[in-house]
Amino acid sequence: MSTSLPRRQLLLFGLLNLPLSMLMSPTAAMLPAFYLETTAVTAAGLATATLVARLFDGLTDPILGWLSDRSGRRKVWMALGVVLVLLGIWPLFQPPEEAGVAYLVGWYLLVTLGWTAVEIPHSALAAEMSSDYQERSRVVLWRQMLGFFGGLLFMASPMILLGRSGFTDEVFALLAGFIAVALPLGLVLMWRAVPEPSHPSRARPGLRDLLGALSTIAPLRYFLLTQVLFGLATGAVSSLFVIYASFYLGHADAIAKIAMPMTLAMAAGMPLWLQLLKRVDKHRAWALSGVGMIACLLAVLTLEPGPDSLKPMMALMTGFGFFLGLSSLALPSLLADVVDYDRWKNRKDRAAILFAFQALITKFNQGIGGAIALGIPALYGFTGKGGLEGEAVTGLKLGFVVWPCLLLVPMLLLAWRYPLTRHRQGVLARRLARRIATNPHP
Repeated sequence: MSTSLPRRQLLLFGLLNLPLSMLMSPTAAMLPAFYLETTAVTAAGLATATLVARLFDGLTDPILGWLSDRSGRRKVWMALGVVLVLLGIWPLFQPPEEAGVAYLVGWYLLVTLGWTAVEIPHSALAAEMSSDYQERSRVVLWRQMLGFFGGLLFMASPMILLGRSGFTDEVFALLAGFIAVALPLGLVLMWRAVPEPSHPSRARPGLRDLLGALSTIAPLRYFLLTQVLFGLATGAVSSLFVIYASFYLGHADAIAKIAMPMTLAMAAGMPLWLQLLKRVDKHRAWALSGVGMIACLLAVLTLEPGPDSLKPMMALMTGFGFFLGLSSLALPSLLADVVDYDRWKNRKDRAAILFAFQALITKFNQGIGGAIALGIPALYGFTGKGGLEGEAVTGLKLGFVVWPCLLLVPMLLLAWRYPLTRHRQGVLARRLARRIATNPHP
């Protein structure tokens, strides 16, 4: 039976994810509306920017994962990523009024490249800290809980810093300063607390191993397909959440009041999900959470614009956040099981490459999913620069509710039939342990 990792080590390992988490989902949710209100960027321009950024990620993410596996080191790549983030965070969060699509794309590419250089090795290191099915969920719990706390701080920052709702220029300036201090500090603490992983195989992945990962690891293809459907849905919700609540429901001044309980529910629900995962396989719990997300989104369609819809919107998005939180716990743990499968079947140490594919899919989902979601209301006449009327309302509802639900239905069916169950992962772990015991350097 695997030995439990010390809580202090898990805390210092996961602390890096607190500022890191502010750079993706919260930023993706708040920056679009911020750029629409304060710069020359339009809704169509936002869709273009996210599409370009994701095409860039398609090249850089797998290469960074391959470099990390090839070198056998995790921390040095995280340090490089921190430097890139420090270079780009201030210009991204403090755009001039005349900033256009080229400005947004340039600085966003730099920051997202830095995020990737930290996220991929950090995620791979999480998978390598334990080989136990349940202990992996515990490692992910600490990492994701601290990440959600960072997201909560991000969402609460207007009220904490200025005593009012609304992500203004001043709020984004203070957030940029916080990230610039907290990210390198978290790296230093993690560097001292967690050792570099020891790889039993002397062989380092070659370029062919990068290109062949998808063709030689069947569970990886299944996992990524399921995550694509899931992430396209959540990416649509993330991209349109602020716009839907502000432009349609009329709660522009109460975004933090809606977002904070949702983020808090994601974090507070994770210990409950961890207890459930002791009894239910991770993939089955993931499928059930998809049902809850669909129910919350469909209920949003019943809300009418005006002050009376604020509390119901808060309740529904809080429920959505609770169900969404399970994925942040289950998905990295499920992918760690795929790493075991690859080590057993193909005798390869490709943890960072596999997590690079997941990071790529995550950003693809946020970008392409966001671009599609923003494009749907744009097709119906929504620009974000004038009043909301006519078919633009229909476009917002299709993008924010209908489209995500259509994606979640096949996702939950695939998740329910995921092939690497608790029993099968246990068999893999025992076989790997016997192999290493008899031949430590294959």
